[in-house]
Amino acid sequence: MIYIEQPPFAPWLGFCEALIGCDTVALYDSVQYTDGGYQNRNTIKTAGGPQLITVPVTRSAGPLIRDIRIAPAFDPDVLLRQIRLAYARSPYVDEALHVLRPVLGAGHAWLVDLNIDLINQIATALGAKARIMLTSEMKIDCEDRTERLAAICSHARETVLWAGSGTRQYLDTTALDAHGVEVIWNEFSDRHPLYRQAWPRQGFLPRMSVIDAVCALGWAGTAALLRTSLDTYLPHAQKGAAA
Repeated sequence: MIYIEQPPFAPWLGFCEALIGCDTVALYDSVQYTDGGYQNRNTIKTAGGPQLITVPVTRSAGPLIRDIRIAPAFDPDVLLRQIRLAYARSPYVDEALHVLRPVLGAGHAWLVDLNIDLINQIATALGAKARIMLTSEMKIDCEDRTERLAAICSHARETVLWAGSGTRQYLDTTALDAHGVEVIWNEFSDRHPLYRQAWPRQGFLPRMSVIDAVCALGWAGTAALLRTSLDTYLPHAQKGAAA
């Protein structure tokens, strides 16, 4: 089973579940970078509510994700202090920072290299075994979006696509089926697992960076949370055409 997504920074739990549950995670770095996405930022929970943590980038108009440079102004210590302050009362903040600090301080020049390094370290900390692949290293020359997804699956030798519900509007499951690719909808947003977050008076805020869960549960606890959620959902997951 394969999951395909643009390489995120400090990804949310839905991405991390794919690292645990899929055989392959393909990072779609050969498409155009767009402002406002999650390639260089993500969300944590603070005393004042949700807040973005951001890696500043420099770019010219229209480059691909793989061509985005990290801005010289990036200061990893500032970002780490932001996380430390937000989760100072959380039991596993040191465990989270132990994984984040070496990657953020490694001096990566390219955003995709930072994200890949961080994703690999997160996968290791979660005990995930998914193979990480880059679409920029695949020979894919088709323009149609669904055809490109089929080509990625073929290159990875995967026949089952773990698809997010956000792709229902455009994913052509009939065309994928013709290429021998079955679609399973992951519906993670609708079944987002709950845990005791920091700042509980704000209520539970879904779609935070994995940092949020790890500060609350630790890496092993977060992995157990995701495995339990996946094992409960997968036998009943919808397959094929979108409803």
